[in-house]
This record gives sequence, structure tokens and C-alpha cells, in this order.
Amino acid sequence: DKDKEHELLSKKYIKTWMMFEVQAVDKKIADSALKKHIKKLHDETRNFIEINETSAEAIDAPEIFKKQGIEKVFSKVVEITFLAKDMDQLTLIAINYGPSAIEILEPEKITLSMREAQNILASIADMIHKFATAGIGGMIINQ
Repeated sequence: DKDKEHELLSKKYIKTWMMFEVQAVDKKIADSALKKHIKKLHDETRNFIEINETSAEAIDAPEIFKKQGIEKVFSKVVEITFLAKDMDQLTLIAINYGPSAIEILEPEKITLSMREAQNILASIADMIHKFATAGIGGMIINQ
């Protein structure tokens, strides 16, 4: 409700919009995959305000699919507007759930403590290390 939203915003919560998209060659797979992803996000994150969902529709396949002989794919999109308790939580959501788009709606200005800034940077560094460990990227140091 609006009163609860205003109360949380006054406590420095961050109102954010995120869009999540999945593409698959089968409509049921697209629906199921995104539904599971969003359920996990709900289960691990609190203070959701609103959920808008669009249906899966056939679209022309991106080049990566066309190279595999697939001409049509199904795209499913979910848009969520919610309140994050701080930038650290918002950063973890972005890292762990990979939205296709993100927009901070309120407040106009955000101030971070040194601890919050350090936590955000540590989260990003941890993600880079996970990529490097998995052999899919990371930092390369040249001598």
C-alpha cells in the first residue's frame, strides 16, 4: 500500500524497477523458466510493491539461434517494481538475478556509507572471482 511505501522510502529504501526477460524455443519452457527465476527472487528478497507480467510471444530469433537453424523463439518478460533496503541489497539482486534492465525510481539522491560502498565492491569482486574460477572470464594480469 502507498502508506507503507512512503514510510519505507522515508527510511532510505530505494524504489527500483527491474525487467527480466527469457527467450526459449518453446513457450512452456520460457514461461516455466522465468516463473521459477522470479519465485526464487521473491523467496530471497522482501518488500515487493508491484508485479507486472507480459505474456510469451513468438519473435524472430536472434542470430545466435538462427545459426542453430531456429527461426522463432518465445520471449517472456516480467517487470517488477520494489523497494530495496539499501544499495548493497540492490547490487546483490542485480548480480544474482541478472535483470535485463534496471532503473532507480526514488530517491533522487543516494548517499552511501563507506561500509556500503565496500560491501558493493566486495560483491562485484566476488562475482569476478567466480567467473574466473569457472573458466569463463576474470582478470588477466600481464607482466
